[in-house]
Amino acid sequence: MSKNNNFLKLESTNAWLAQFNTNEQPILVKMLQAMSLVSRDEFTERLRSLIIDRMAKGRGPVGLYAERELRTRNEIPNRLFRESSGKVKRAEGAGPRAVDPILPWEQDIGSEGIVAQLISEICRSHNSLAISHPGPNLIRQLGVRRFMLVTDFIGSGRRASEYLTAAWRVRSVRSWWSSRSNKGMSFEVVSYAATPSGRSVVESVPCKAGIHVVTACPTINLSFDYDTRCKLKKICVERDPVDHDPVESLGFKGSGALIAFAHGAPNNVPRLLVKRGRDYVPLFPQRITAQSRGQFTSKVEDAEQIQEALKKLRQTKIAASPLVAELGVHARQVILVMAALSCSPRDSETISLRTGLTVMEVERSIAVANSEDWIDGRRRLTDRGHAELANARKRTKVVEAVPIQTEDDYYPRSLRAPEETSS
Repeated sequence: MSKNNNFLKLESTNAWLAQFNTNEQPILVKMLQAMSLVSRDEFTERLRSLIIDRMAKGRGPVGLYAERELRTRNEIPNRLFRESSGKVKRAEGAGPRAVDPILPWEQDIGSEGIVAQLISEICRSHNSLAISHPGPNLIRQLGVRRFMLVTDFIGSGRRASEYLTAAWRVRSVRSWWSSRSNKGMSFEVVSYAATPSGRSVVESVPCKAGIHVVTACPTINLSFDYDTRCKLKKICVERDPVDHDPVESLGFKGSGALIAFAHGAPNNVPRLLVKRGRDYVPLFPQRITAQSRGQFTSKVEDAEQIQEALKKLRQTKIAASPLVAELGVHARQVILVMAALSCSPRDSETISLRTGLTVMEVERSIAVANSEDWIDGRRRLTDRGHAELANARKRTKVVEAVPIQTEDDYYPRSLRAPEETSS
């Protein structure tokens, strides 16, 4: 089964493809197959698991903040916390609202609503470790030592960097951060996915926030060979329903992101997916995915999905091996990760992008491979690891031979009447 096969079979998907020329459709099908389509359950459960995992890997308590649009002045975000009016500026008061539309007459709630709800659930179940949107007063009272910004997606990185900058502009926050190695405050961003360009923008904020993602984000530049991505970019620009801009046609700031969530598609995907044009209907009108989200899934678990991922890695002999079907889910994922580790780079996000697994699934498989001495400390395959993959390649299906009948074999040629029993 090809990736996103059920999504590709939808009537709405085929109607969208029918708007393009026959020579363009195969390239667009490849784009849809490369997309990460995240269901609502996958989004909430995986993001929750990552947040809880990060909370356990540092000092607490942790302040959780839902990323959202902030008010700005001269393109500089307002301070996240209120400061005292005296000569010595001291942060005070309550924390920011989780959901707060900039324009009161536009009550449009985006992904921050879903993220805020998730934060509330985590804080209720881990009330001694997680605090929802604490302000300066609560930070001092409870000794909050970690500022964790939670978002669904880092596309261009603008909103996340503005939120961190708004906190950084508060003098007390900078003071807390300066003593982070001892008892001060550290910053981190937890997101479902991030583009490489968005990650670099967020990392440029002076607070030096660590970035942790559920899974790598496929993009046009990362998902295809040179020839395919050139053809795809050409289609995106020529078929752009807005203005054929060579950068913005690929998505906001030219991100070229290939991801969509059940709660909506980001503005970083190619505009032909989300923008309406004259006599043209996009696949996700106004970035709404309601028409097709019932077929969204990004899980890579069953044998057919693992086989498709192995073929993508050019491991066709392993993909054809019956071993893949015989193993359990976790063992299949270990084989897939080991195959992806055959070449560099070998960081978790790159392996996630190659395999379609989440970063946590990749790291779990790496831990297993490391414990079995299949990889070394630099994540390179050892002799034992190469032997395991070689064994998987050699495994073939065992076909039971039909027994050959010889002349010596006995079989009855006639039937005799049963003998009567003696009285």
